[in-house]
Amino acid sequence: MEHISALAPDLAAEIDGIARGSGLPPHQIAALNARTEILGRLGQQHPECSTVVYIPADGGPPVTTQTWDWHDGMRDNWFVWTIEHPDGRVVRTLTEYGIVGKIGVNSRGLGLHFNILGHRSDQSPEHHGPWLPVHVLARLVLDRCATLDEAKALAMGTPVAASSALTLCDYEEGRARAATVEVSPAGPALIQPGDDGYLLHTNYFLAPNLSPEEIIGTQDPDTYHRFEALQKRTRPLDAPDRGALLQALTVHLAEGAALCCHAAPTAPLGQRWEALATVSLDVTSGHLAVHPGGPCTAQPLTWTQV
Repeated sequence: MEHISALAPDLAAEIDGIARGSGLPPHQIAALNARTEILGRLGQQHPECSTVVYIPADGGPPVTTQTWDWHDGMRDNWFVWTIEHPDGRVVRTLTEYGIVGKIGVNSRGLGLHFNILGHRSDQSPEHHGPWLPVHVLARLVLDRCATLDEAKALAMGTPVAASSALTLCDYEEGRARAATVEVSPAGPALIQPGDDGYLLHTNYFLAPNLSPEEIIGTQDPDTYHRFEALQKRTRPLDAPDRGALLQALTVHLAEGAALCCHAAPTAPLGQRWEALATVSLDVTSGHLAVHPGGPCTAQPLTWTQV
C-alpha cells in the first residue's frame, strides 16, 4: 500500500474503499492486487492468456482478441467494471473482484490487453524505490493515458516487482497503432507489430534483452506452442475481423497448443486451467465485448457489449 500510495494515490484510496466496503482489512485487498508479485516471488507463475492484435494496412481501426485463462474455481469471480471519472473520462475493464484493473479500454481511444510473464528478477527480494503491482499499473495506464505514446511512456517508466506484457493499441486520424510493453523488475522492453500487421503474445518474453532470464517458458513449453500456433493460424488471414481472430484462437491442447484452455477433469486443485473469458476491444467507441468462456464456445448471442 505504501508503494501504491506513492505512485498512484487515487488507486490506493480506491483499494482502501474496496476494503471498507467489503469489510475486509486493507492489507488483504492490497495483497490481492499484488497477487502476481506474490506468485512471482515464489516462482509459481503459470501459462495463461493468448493475445492477438491486428493493425490493418488500409487505415482501419485495430482488431483485437484475447483469451483470459485462470483457475476454473474462479469462473464466477470476474466482472466488467465501468469507471466514470469526475472529469468525464470512462474506463471499462475486465477484472476480478477486488482487483482494480486488468484488460480494458477507455473513452479516449486506448486499449490494453494483459498477459502474465515470468522473469528470474521477479524472485528478487530487493526493489529500490516505490513500485506498482502490474494489475494496478494496467489500471493506471487506462486512467491516465489517451494515446499509445503516453501509455508506452507510463508503462516503461513505472518500476514493477513482477513481469507482465501490456499490449496497447489506439486509433488516431485514420491510423491504427499498437505495441507491447514487456515489464519486469529487470527493466522494460518494447515489442512492435510485424510487417504483416500482427502483434501476438502469449506468456514468454519476446525481447532479446529479457528472454535469457525467462521462467514460464522453461517451466511449461505450452506458451511457446501457443505462440507458434497463433503465428501459423494468423499468417493466412488477410484483413481479419473479430470472428476470424476467434477462429485462430480455437485450438486445444489435443491439437498441440492450448489456445482455448479447458480444465482436465482429473487435474488437482491449483492446476485446473480454463479460458474463463474471451475479450475483444473497440478503441473507436471505448467499448469492449466479452464472452464468458473460451473461443470454442463463443456464439453471436454469447457476447456482451459493454
